[in-house]
Amino acid sequence: MAEQLNIEQLRKFTPQNAILAFSPVNTGSPMQDWCAHLGNYPMRRMELEEFAILGDVVVRIADELEPEPVDRVRIMSLEYAVRVLGDEENGREFVRCVKAIASPDAGQFEYEQIAAYYYGEIRRRNVSDVLKEMGILGMQLEAVAATIPDREISFEEFDRPDQKLTVADQRRVKEAAKLQKPLPPRASIFDDEMKAVLARVGCQKASRMIHDELAAFYLEDGDKSVEELDRDFLTFENLDQYDENGIIGLTMNSGQRSVVVFDLDCEVDASCLPPETGHLASEVGRLFVGHAMGSKSVQNGRRMIGCAGSPMPSNHPFTDQEFEEWMSLSLDRIYDRRVVRSGRRLFTLGKGSVVELAVEQEVNPEYEEMQYAAAVLRLLWRRQYADFHLRSLRRETYQDAYLALRETSDTADVAAIKKRAYSDFKERNKLSLKEFTALNTVAKSQEARLRDRITPAAKQWLRKIEKATAGGVRFLKFALYNDAEAKALTRQEKQRLWDAVRTREAEINVQSSASTSHHQPNLFPQPATQRRYVQVVHAA
Repeated sequence: MAEQLNIEQLRKFTPQNAILAFSPVNTGSPMQDWCAHLGNYPMRRMELEEFAILGDVVVRIADELEPEPVDRVRIMSLEYAVRVLGDEENGREFVRCVKAIASPDAGQFEYEQIAAYYYGEIRRRNVSDVLKEMGILGMQLEAVAATIPDREISFEEFDRPDQKLTVADQRRVKEAAKLQKPLPPRASIFDDEMKAVLARVGCQKASRMIHDELAAFYLEDGDKSVEELDRDFLTFENLDQYDENGIIGLTMNSGQRSVVVFDLDCEVDASCLPPETGHLASEVGRLFVGHAMGSKSVQNGRRMIGCAGSPMPSNHPFTDQEFEEWMSLSLDRIYDRRVVRSGRRLFTLGKGSVVELAVEQEVNPEYEEMQYAAAVLRLLWRRQYADFHLRSLRRETYQDAYLALRETSDTADVAAIKKRAYSDFKERNKLSLKEFTALNTVAKSQEARLRDRITPAAKQWLRKIEKATAGGVRFLKFALYNDAEAKALTRQEKQRLWDAVRTREAEINVQSSASTSHHQPNLFPQPATQRRYVQVVHAA
């Protein structure tokens, strides 16, 4: 999509866009262009010197044995965290929480952004509060993205011994081998075909050997030292990378690879719009999904288009034709300035004479900017079709289920919505398999969000359970079944209370068994070991 966007118009109307940092001006002087470009973007000097532009993608040359992205972030090191937080334990917890929050395939830039944001939060707030929020967020994200092997606590592997056949089974195997039909005889036609093929292929010889002078120069040992041989081998192994515009300054060998760090196609967003039209980007998303999420925007848009003969307002998403009409009317309202310009026109008469007349013409001085904004809005509209979630939100059944999952505060309601979604998928055919799988993932994410959300009433029950005795635990278990306040709690709170009850019961049992073993007398003592004495008597 980046090639469909006019870079010159982007540079004119949004000069601070990130795409321009990786699009240097070409005036015919590479060194002068590069130095001027570094002067215009001093904050991206390190990225521009380390990365290489490959068409619409920015890549970085990486070695096979390079450190992990988290190890390349300096502010993620334990020494830096301890120096900022002032405590080694807090520093270790900060590094661990940042790793839990980041995605498994996060890059160096993502780690830097997350760590820098929470360092700023720690400077403005209390360290313990920020670390607590980071820990809760990290546990929620890990619970959503964890796989089944990661959730396993322990497993056991063992080798199954080979099963030995009994005498009766061996007898049956021998009888089955006797009844097996023999292999068919060799076909003479097949043998003749193989001989013909071998006669045609096996007698070929190379007319000459191609001599590679470059390889002979770099790979011959001669009187070279080990260092010289290594240097020549790397020079010979380097490969010049090409694209459609020709060679670029990028060399790699077999021990290196290119890593994509910046995709220009994915950077076309609302920041590319002029300031006057920035609010239209959010309207594009609402018009695309429609129904409950964008009903107000859709109705207002259709009322505006209704003046031009469009259908009556409804909650259904916009079609491509309706979007084009809405975009044209919206841009006409924003760029409504008109000026009158005088011009001269030449008219040719019938006899060949030319007459020059002065005319006045009404034009829009911001027409170029309006066309640029329309191009960006079209890109944002088309990109939404590539997103499965946004494309599925155009269906009312999927959108209603998604909003219901996000608005619920009880895991029991989440289970009911999942059951209804399964019925829509299996029986009513209102959801596809992909949409049902996506809703199931959203449900797991919502359950992880609600797992640690408890009310003050549930906290009071937890404090009672923590201080309860053996009799108090029995009373609380009865109350959890019959008390009206306990019945009003959500499912995740009830599960939390029952887990606390089981934990408290285990603690009381351990304490009672320890006290019984120390103070209870032994009712059945074992007899003492009998000792045998031998008396030696001298013979007479």
